[in-house]
Amino acid sequence: MNERASSQESTDGVLLRAVVEDQDRTSFRTLFDRYYPRVFVFIRRRLEDEELAREVTSDVFLEVWANAANFRGESKISTWIFGIARFKCMEAIRLTRRFKRSRVISTKDEVISQVPNSYDSGTNMDARQELRRVVVLMERLPEEQRLALEMTVLGGLPLEEVARRLEISRGTVKTRVSRARRALRRMLGDVASDVEGTSG
Repeated sequence: MNERASSQESTDGVLLRAVVEDQDRTSFRTLFDRYYPRVFVFIRRRLEDEELAREVTSDVFLEVWANAANFRGESKISTWIFGIARFKCMEAIRLTRRFKRSRVISTKDEVISQVPNSYDSGTNMDARQELRRVVVLMERLPEEQRLALEMTVLGGLPLEEVARRLEISRGTVKTRVSRARRALRRMLGDVASDVEGTSG
C-alpha cells in the first residue's frame, strides 16, 4: 500500500468512526463525495440502465450510513463499501430479471400479478402506468410497512432475511406486509372511486 492510499484508509477510519459514534453527517458526506464516483462507475458497468445505476449507488450509501456500526475492520473500508455495491448490483439484477418475467404490482387482490414483458411498450402501457401509481401510493404507507413490503414483495427477500435486517420477528414482518397490502388495496379503491365519480 502506497503512502497516499494508506493515508486515505486512515482518514476513512476516522470518518466512519464519526458516523458511528456521533451520527456525523459531515463525515458521512466526505465519505460519500470520496467514493460516490468510483462506486457509480463500478455499478454502471454491471447494470444496463444508467438511471437504475444511480438509484442503486444511492442505496449503497444509505446502507453505509445505516450499517456503519457493523463494519468490523476485517477489511479496508473501501473493500467493505464495494462489497455492499456488489451485493446491491446482484439484488438489482435479480429484481430486473423478475420484472422481465412480468411480475409487477397490480390493483387486484394480489399486489403482485402477471403482466406482459416490460419492454413490450405497446401492450403494457396501462400496466406501467399502474405501477407508477402504486409506487406513489406506497409513499403514503407508514415507513415500517413500506419497507417490509418493498423488501419482501419487490425485493424478493425471504421473511427471515427481512426480519434479520430490520431486527424484528418474522411474525412482525408478516403483519406489516399484510397491513401494507390492505392499505394499498384500500387506497387504490379510493382512487378508482374518485375516477369513476369524476367520469360520471
